[in-house]
Amino acid sequence: MQLGRATSVSINLTSSPLGFFSGSTCRMSMFSLTLLFVEFRVLRRSPPHCA
Repeated sequence: MQLGRATSVSINLTSSPLGFFSGSTCRMSMFSLTLLFVEFRVLRRSPPHCA
């Protein structure tokens, strides 16, 4: 009984931060991709002698 309770508690504790972590990672990756795209456009728009 105690083993089952400990397993359920550990699953409960790991599943919630795991979902939050995966969601934040997806959001951060999309944010970094957008930043890279903006930086690429700015570099393309700038004159060649600045690069």
